[in-house]
Amino acid sequence: MTSGTIIESVKDAIAVASTIIESTEKEVSWLVPAPLLVFAARFSLLEKSRVLIQKGGHARGITEISPPYVEVVRELIDIGTGVRHVEQYTGAFMVVGDSRQSISTIGVNVADHSLDGKIIAFWSADPDYAAYLLSSFDRTWAEATDAQERIQELGESGPSHL
Repeated sequence: MTSGTIIESVKDAIAVASTIIESTEKEVSWLVPAPLLVFAARFSLLEKSRVLIQKGGHARGITEISPPYVEVVRELIDIGTGVRHVEQYTGAFMVVGDSRQSISTIGVNVADHSLDGKIIAFWSADPDYAAYLLSSFDRTWAEATDAQERIQELGESGPSHL
């Protein structure tokens, strides 16, 4: 197995996720607690995903969609990201790019919404580890609810606003 790097803050995890998205040519997949989507939007990860999609790549993500996060989910949908909902998701976060680079956590304290929040994450360029994470992602994706359906369930079916 290729060695990896331990990441210990939300800020550093966002920087690594940004690097992964920038280096991805075909597909990026992510599973994150909804509060981290706000940081992703603030630090241009949505824009980087949009660029990937415009170049013919794909982006897919899974999160818990609740009222405070509907707008950021709409932004993701508007740029062409496939988004799905899982109920009461508060666990680990992961981002996998082109089945070769990944970052994953053991857990994320979503109650701590600060950039300096402590996490333990593993950044790896091992394609076998990325494939393992992607396999887990695909199983969750298959069981998750489409984002548009979830937004309608929440009564938030109005037009998207960026």
